[in-house]
Amino acid sequence: MEQSVLEWLLDDNNPEVRLRTLKEYKKLPQDDESVIECKSQLLHSKVYERGLKKLKKDKPWDKYDAIMAFAEWGLTRDDIGKDIDKEVFALIESTGFKMLCGEPLLLRNLVRLGYYQEEVVKNEIEIVLGMIKDDGGFGCISTNKKINDPKKPHKSCARLTVEYLLLVAELYSQGYEMECRDALVRYFTKRNIFYRTDDMKTPMVDVMTGTFYPPDPIKIGAHMIIYALRVLGCEPTSEAMQAGYKVLDQHRLENGRYVLTASKSVPAFKAGNVGEENKWVTLYAYMAR
Repeated sequence: MEQSVLEWLLDDNNPEVRLRTLKEYKKLPQDDESVIECKSQLLHSKVYERGLKKLKKDKPWDKYDAIMAFAEWGLTRDDIGKDIDKEVFALIESTGFKMLCGEPLLLRNLVRLGYYQEEVVKNEIEIVLGMIKDDGGFGCISTNKKINDPKKPHKSCARLTVEYLLLVAELYSQGYEMECRDALVRYFTKRNIFYRTDDMKTPMVDVMTGTFYPPDPIKIGAHMIIYALRVLGCEPTSEAMQAGYKVLDQHRLENGRYVLTASKSVPAFKAGNVGEENKWVTLYAYMAR
C-alpha cells in the first residue's frame, strides 16, 4: 500500500476505519497507544452513538445491523461493555439465530465481537457448519417448495456459502480451524472464486464481482470474499486468487483507492457514497493481498 493511501485510511475523520487499519492492516496490539487512542475516539463519536441507539431498538434487524457495524469497526464486547451483552442474548433468544438468510453472517459478527466461547454460539456454529454439502457449499434454507423442494437434489446456494466463508475465515483468524475449511475453500477456488463451473465467464451471482458494502446477508462484494480466502491461506499467486484480483482491480483508481459499486438503500451504517472512492473497500482490498 502506498503511504498516501495508508494516511488516507488513518486520518481522524473516520475512527472506525482507522481502528480496523491499525489492528488488522498494521497489526498493532490492543495495548498500543495509537489503538487505545483511536478506540477511545470511536467510543465517543457520533457514529458509535448511532450504532448504540440501533442496538437498543426493539426490532431484531436493528440489533443485527448494530452488531454488524461494531464487528466491522473492529470493536469487541469488552470494548462496548455492559451495553451489548443484554441485547445480543435477547436477539439470540428471540430468533434462535434464524434471521432468514442472515444466520451465518450474524455468527461471523458475533465471533468477531468475542462471543465464540459462549456455549450457545459455539454449539450453533458446530451445528450449522455440520450441514456443509458434498460440493463444499451450503444449501438454500427456503421452505418454499417451488424454490427448494426437499425431494429434489439442489446445488449449494452461492450467496449463503459466501457468508459461511466469512464465518470460517473469522474463526481461523482467531486460531480455530474448522473441519469444513478445505472443502469450503475448494468450493470457491475451483470456480476462480466467482464463476459457474459450467461457464467460467459467468458469475454465480453478479453482486459478487462488485464491491457491495456494508455486507448484507445475500449481498457481499469481491473485496470481502477475496479477503476471506486470503485469511484462509489461499496463495496470492494461485490461479483463483489472480482471477479474483483481476476482478477487484477493475474497481481500482489510479491513486490506488477502490470504488464502492453498490450498497443498500438503508445500510447497516454509513460507509460512503456509491460510485466514489471508499475507505472500507480499499482497506479490504489491501488486506486481501
